[in-house]
Amino acid sequence: MPSLCRDFSELVLRAEKDRDYRLVICDRGAEITVVAIHGGGIEPLTSALAVAVAGEEHNLYDLQGLLPGDNTWLRVPAHRFEEARLQALLGRSQTAVSVDGMEGAEPVLYLGGRNRRLKAVLAQALTEAGFVTADLPGNKPAHDPTFFYNRPPEGGVQLVLTRALRASLTAMPLEGENGQGRSQGNQRFAALVAAVRGGLERYRAEVRDDLERTLARFEREIEALPRSLRSHFHCHDAQEP
Repeated sequence: MPSLCRDFSELVLRAEKDRDYRLVICDRGAEITVVAIHGGGIEPLTSALAVAVAGEEHNLYDLQGLLPGDNTWLRVPAHRFEEARLQALLGRSQTAVSVDGMEGAEPVLYLGGRNRRLKAVLAQALTEAGFVTADLPGNKPAHDPTFFYNRPPEGGVQLVLTRALRASLTAMPLEGENGQGRSQGNQRFAALVAAVRGGLERYRAEVRDDLERTLARFEREIEALPRSLRSHFHCHDAQEP
């Protein structure tokens, strides 16, 4: 088996675009970007999940392995994944959700990332939908700001599904998923997507409510100031020199 690609630049040098791998980028001007850097046949079903979670309203970045056989060597480690279009997309977003896969005989969904609030909201939504969740294991902390999904201002969350969990979400063998066709997700697939999308909607609503409450409190505090101090906060027309 060929050695793994160290970074995206090595992937570009060693693989042929649209033959060995494909990039799907949808910039919808949204606050949330959904990412799958190990899609297609690299970590089967992660592309289908990312596309379904993004829907028509969230941004999408999906790197798909297209090889008919082993796609493992196309896998760039998440902490080394630097790609200009992804960085630009994340720079215009408020938060990100990375969908990834790992080996595992138990159907578990691991969560990590710098956005602890979103992580908690998604964990609750997934648990209520009947999925087993846990903190993401590993030597490199998932909240490390060098991970691409933590780059937006509000940070991000990584969702990592074990092979056993992904296998339970589709009527097709995982080995047949290489990005060339549509994956056939079952009702459990739909339930997971609905839980994640619902969690994202709830998170954005909470953030908007927080902002409105902060602005309202600020206005009340300004109104409580003596009139002589309040005059410093009034806007004035600019005077011509």
